[in-house]
Amino acid sequence: MATGDDEPTEGDDGPILSPDELDISQDEHVAEIDDGRYVVSPSDPIDDVPAVSDGASSGEPAPEPATEPAPEPPELTEADVHEFLATRFSDSGSRYGFDITATFDGSIQQRQMVSNDVVTIFESLVLWYAQQIDGKTPVEEVLGILLMEANVPVRYPPASLRRLLESTELSPEDSIADLIAAVGDEDGFRL
Repeated sequence: MATGDDEPTEGDDGPILSPDELDISQDEHVAEIDDGRYVVSPSDPIDDVPAVSDGASSGEPAPEPATEPAPEPPELTEADVHEFLATRFSDSGSRYGFDITATFDGSIQQRQMVSNDVVTIFESLVLWYAQQIDGKTPVEEVLGILLMEANVPVRYPPASLRRLLESTELSPEDSIADLIAAVGDEDGFRL
């Protein structure tokens, strides 16, 4: 808060300056050399300072600003990507993992996962893949079709067949035809 004079009081940084007092262009210790650029002398008044125009000062050309070419972006190679992923998986501390970039009918999709559970990793991978193949068909059906059509025979553990048989009301006296009829509805069966 100011007292009536220009003396600073406690908590005040000094007198308040008017806009005229802030204008340094009329001070004899200041010379304008260009629009908004000034030379200020700490002691002696400044006589004539030649105005700067077109980058020239005192008859000497102004130095050109140093321009360095932008650094070339490093070329990223397939080997760099593989090394990055290998390091990332190694650093994850997980026993299993995958990082996939795939194209499905021109649409590029990506999936990455790490886990210590081998079943979780496999399930995540095949479910993701089946979802990308066909968004309208149930995932279980897509997986069944893929396994059935693949040239890789799938060996199911006997316990899975036992669970299938127990899910029906069949007995040992029933025929294979009865089994096919019991599990052969349109939805298929689960192992």
